[in-house]
Amino acid sequence: MTLSNDGTFTTLGWPASLEEATGDPQSRTGSGTWKLPPADGSDWPVSFTFHKISGYWDSDVNGGYYGDGLYVSGSLENPHLYGYVGDPDSCELDTFTRNR
Repeated sequence: MTLSNDGTFTTLGWPASLEEATGDPQSRTGSGTWKLPPADGSDWPVSFTFHKISGYWDSDVNGGYYGDGLYVSGSLENPHLYGYVGDPDSCELDTFTRNR
């Protein structure tokens, strides 16, 4: 995942759990916009609006968007984005770290 300062992002291999998607989930590409919503207004501290997901969605053709999000942990110097895999009670996480 690459987050750009202009509020856009690109992904490779995420989101992987789209049941109707075609192709290999590990090579799936996506793009769209990201934002940090107000702390009191969202379940997801970082929200992602996918405009395109290969083998699944293209907003230019289909209209609408696919939304997802990740939680934030760590510090300003060493931030981490993470999401739960399956049941949150299992404590299994997908973790994204900053690539410098």
